[in-house]
Amino acid sequence: MVMTALSVFQWLGHTAVGRAMQHSTYGVAIVEMVHLLALALFGGTILLVDLRLFGIGLKRQSASGLHQELSPIFWGSFAVIVVSGIVILSAESMKCYYNTAFRAKMAILLVALLFHFTLHRNAVVSARGTVSSVWAKSAAALSLVLWLAVGFAGRAIGFL
Repeated sequence: MVMTALSVFQWLGHTAVGRAMQHSTYGVAIVEMVHLLALALFGGTILLVDLRLFGIGLKRQSASGLHQELSPIFWGSFAVIVVSGIVILSAESMKCYYNTAFRAKMAILLVALLFHFTLHRNAVVSARGTVSSVWAKSAAALSLVLWLAVGFAGRAIGFL
């Protein structure tokens, strides 16, 4: 049996979680609230490290040290984002399947994650001193642009 994206989205909408969310009065709103709170924590960790790469704030600590300290918050919020995102998707699977903004968000998210775990991570690890290189500042700028694009695309889902 060949699994297409459409069949995965259809299956997700027919799971017990999907059906429960579709029939719940406040379920989607509550899960979206949790999703947004986790996004705030996740984005805050990224923002703090990127600002440090720019040389703004927390000057007594290196970007790599700050990244290491914020790692539990980053990974915890990331896990909550993934789980809550799947739950929200299960409630609106077919709407999302046909939504251009959702597709854009997923594509930009993939690029942002690939960048974050490769080039951005390299820039953070190499920025050991108090003054960041042009490479580190460029990585921070691109990181912020990518994550903001994910956020804008996510916000657009409700309008398209």
